[in-house]
Amino acid sequence: MPSRCWKYGPPPNNMKDHLTNISAGLVLLAFLLLSTNKGHAAEVNRVLLASKGKAMADIIAEGSVKNQLYAISELNKYLSKISKAKFDLKDKSDRPSIRLVSRNFSNPEAYDIEIKGKDVVLAAGSDRATLYAVYDFLERLGCHWIAPNFEYYEHSGEVIPVKNNLVFTLNHKVSESPDMEYRKLDVAGSRTLATEKLKKLIEWMPKGRYNTLRFAMDRENGKPVKWDKYRLELTPELKKRGILIEVGGHGYQHFLSGKMESGELFKNHPDWFGKDSTCKPSPSDRLVFNTENPQAVKYFTEKIIQVVKNRPEIDIFDLWPPDVGHWQDCPDQAKFGTPQERQVRLANHVYQEIKKVRPDIRMEIIAYSNALFPPEKTTLHKDILLEICPINQSFEKQIDDPSASTNAEYIRAIKEWRDAFSGNITLYSYYRKQAWRSAPVVIPFYMQKDMQYFASVPMQGIACYAETNDWFTYELNHFALGRLGWNPDINIDSLSSEFFSARYGKEQAVAADSYQLLEETVRLYGSIPFTSLKTKEEIKEAQEKVGRQIIAIKRSRDNNPGKGLDGNFSRLLLMYDYLDRDLEIQYARVSGASREKIYKQIKEFVSFMQSNLDKGVFILTGSDDFGRFTKKYGLTNQSLLD
Repeated sequence: MPSRCWKYGPPPNNMKDHLTNISAGLVLLAFLLLSTNKGHAAEVNRVLLASKGKAMADIIAEGSVKNQLYAISELNKYLSKISKAKFDLKDKSDRPSIRLVSRNFSNPEAYDIEIKGKDVVLAAGSDRATLYAVYDFLERLGCHWIAPNFEYYEHSGEVIPVKNNLVFTLNHKVSESPDMEYRKLDVAGSRTLATEKLKKLIEWMPKGRYNTLRFAMDRENGKPVKWDKYRLELTPELKKRGILIEVGGHGYQHFLSGKMESGELFKNHPDWFGKDSTCKPSPSDRLVFNTENPQAVKYFTEKIIQVVKNRPEIDIFDLWPPDVGHWQDCPDQAKFGTPQERQVRLANHVYQEIKKVRPDIRMEIIAYSNALFPPEKTTLHKDILLEICPINQSFEKQIDDPSASTNAEYIRAIKEWRDAFSGNITLYSYYRKQAWRSAPVVIPFYMQKDMQYFASVPMQGIACYAETNDWFTYELNHFALGRLGWNPDINIDSLSSEFFSARYGKEQAVAADSYQLLEETVRLYGSIPFTSLKTKEEIKEAQEKVGRQIIAIKRSRDNNPGKGLDGNFSRLLLMYDYLDRDLEIQYARVSGASREKIYKQIKEFVSFMQSNLDKGVFILTGSDDFGRFTKKYGLTNQSLLD
């Protein structure tokens, strides 16, 4: 066993080692002197962890925490990156130590960080909480994880300081637990999935305080996002971080469809299927199947049981109807009850059957579209999760602003569900939306006000759609949302400043002004759905502000060539270029410009995006993007789209 100090072991191999040991000893002596007051021991609120590349503390994992190998390895990895020292994992130590311990908390994600004597103690209520505690501790040492390390970031997704003397200072005990139980990212509808990118996303999620990742069960809206494609590679990555795996999405049709059994299922059992507006049975997946037919429900349920039984890694199963599914195109089907009555009756039945084979699994339904409100006659089982989806939310006003008529329906639905349902309710947020077409809707301050309302209801979770290929555009939203789900009352100014400092360094003031202008401009004057078209004068004023900010951003970029900042400011400029072009088209619309002129502007806009698809700022569908943008601007004359 190597000796703990030179006095009791062999001499150092050379004088350099000798001097290094002496220097480390002097640092430790000075540190101890600073920790005393007039010769009496004071309350210790600092621990020297490393000095001049030499570890001055050990890592101790106690009890069951010894099995939390990933959290221990993350702690060791980042401590070494910061200090250039090697930290030992020991069962006990006479030196200062970072002790990882298990503790009973009422909330399993809760943890404490404190200094006890000469040790730093990270006490947590679960494996996931231990990982949160580790990242919190490392953040207090100066680490920042602002985004997944996708390739276009060139390793700038995280900022890790290098310190010659690594000292942990804490003036009081830290006790943390999340306000919301579920903090989800949703890739079920993503157009840009790739296994390696998903691994980067998963690696970042606990650093961003997210705890659930949602996949589609099978293809959704024609996009190949089925869970089975990724489960073998991603399940170990998710499980070792304690991230919940949610699978399903919009998908009754994955378990009972007119296309099954080569069409024979519909041919042999037409009464199992929904009826179209002529009241004839139809195999269309847009029509909800006949939920009142016992044989159809039995077939449907058995298919679901087979799926969850053979995929034990699934923690939450989504029982969602088809996206904007049609429940009763045939008037005769109204006798079965409202869409919400039918959905809840079906969910209660399926849940009882699933629990017989997977008592550990949770199940979720959504309040959405024509099944937004709670049923009057049937009560949803209290252990089923409910997710409310305000898909048409207007971002001109806060969601609970009484003057926001577009949002009033969603507030009523939230209140009625909270009054009628005793279980957990989550909110599917639209703080990153496909219909935005990569518009730079960056709204951390808006999000906080919404989140404070949701927490007051109370709601128990938040979810948000995510794409990997335009993450940069929405990275501040994603960075903020996980933390707002943890604490809706967090100081959003300080959180934003942390982001700007880590992403833009000494130019953070310019960045802060730029993001503030985005928040003030895009949601109010841009072309995002449910934002009204403003006057020429209002749009012109917004254009002038954007033009001045573009000059400031270019100056910051040009003043920092080759320092990493130039790439970040170049991407920010792309976001501003998008906004500038968007406002130009908005101005043309309100000014009565010819269709030909607007079509020309749109074509140039789409071409601009196509030429910058590898920057992490934009995505396109690759399928009639010009048509999608003409629709975005309210133009639908197909004869002019060629």
